[in-house]
Amino acid sequence: MSDKLEKLLTAANDRLKKGNCGIKIYKRGNKLSLRGTFPPKPGSKKTQSYQQYLSLGLYANAAGMQQAEKQAKKLSSQLALNEFDWKNWIDAEQPLESVEYWLDKFEQDYFNRKAKTSQTLTTWKTEYLAMLKRLPQNEPLSDHEVLPSADRILLDLVFSTEPDSRQRKRAVLAANSLAKFAGLDVSFNRYKGNYSHKKNERELPTDEQIAKWYWEIKNPAWQYVFGLMAAYGISNHEVFLVDLESLRSPPGHLVSTYRKAHYGVRRIWCLYPEWYEEWELYKPRELPKVSGNSNQQLGSRITRAFKRYGLCKPGDLRHCWAIRAMGFMPNPMAARMMAHTEVEHNQTYQRWINQEQEDKFYRLLMERSDRPEPPKISKNIMT
Repeated sequence: MSDKLEKLLTAANDRLKKGNCGIKIYKRGNKLSLRGTFPPKPGSKKTQSYQQYLSLGLYANAAGMQQAEKQAKKLSSQLALNEFDWKNWIDAEQPLESVEYWLDKFEQDYFNRKAKTSQTLTTWKTEYLAMLKRLPQNEPLSDHEVLPSADRILLDLVFSTEPDSRQRKRAVLAANSLAKFAGLDVSFNRYKGNYSHKKNERELPTDEQIAKWYWEIKNPAWQYVFGLMAAYGISNHEVFLVDLESLRSPPGHLVSTYRKAHYGVRRIWCLYPEWYEEWELYKPRELPKVSGNSNQQLGSRITRAFKRYGLCKPGDLRHCWAIRAMGFMPNPMAARMMAHTEVEHNQTYQRWINQEQEDKFYRLLMERSDRPEPPKISKNIMT
């Protein structure tokens, strides 16, 4: 919404509020609606008045705003005098826009707010479009009770995914976002579940296995990709987005601008630093010639290559780096290097720590020369 239109809308609603109108103007897409407490519509199963939208069919511009304010006052007067009748207003309601209409407007709004980059395109396609295109595109998206309701359409989308799964989490995010954009008073957060805390069956490779795999890869380009991902914990597509020249200078911190807008330019430590020397990561090599217009496409090329070489999943290397980092640095620093918040970092990776790794961290901490010492109390002091 433009600043000018937002000011007009705020001013109109302020005047209605001061006049105790009880009606508020909303912008839904490119049209205006009124919202207030109205009697049930014809055909509704409800018997008491409740909060509803009333579509005016007026475009969201200065002229439409002026007319909407007049309609709000007229509607308020009819309600106060018990003269309100839906038959005088339903005809004024415009045909309800379809899911396809709202999805198109939602996409336009998304990229009006965010620059079109490989990252935002990937987010749009994976977090929103992949889910929302499953909706019946020709169905109206509205809170009208007689026609198929938005609640039902969007709830069906949420329930089409498994509880406590990544897909369920995405479905709830997409349904909530589209509903909010369309001006619908619904939320599906209660069905989101606990995907981020869910214990998945996943066996991570040992550092010994990772080092063995590195030397087994005969293709220099793919060996380099594997080495970078193992030593720096970068995600599969990020390997194409880092400054390889930064590795020329010891101690071999890798510079990444991925997610720069949120976390700034990051320097990622090589863990283990011995791998920087043994694998000669300081000698930039050519990366594989792969095609891809988005992070998702680039990442899928690496996933297929790892499978072809009989390696672990690319994400396993990132998990291993995160766990390894716990023996080298504080969690907030590791989280920054991985472009995470500390909460996200802890929730994602701490659940993969096993007993052997716990024992290893204990030994590392207890062998530190600067660790706290117990108070030296002599046994004789008690006698």
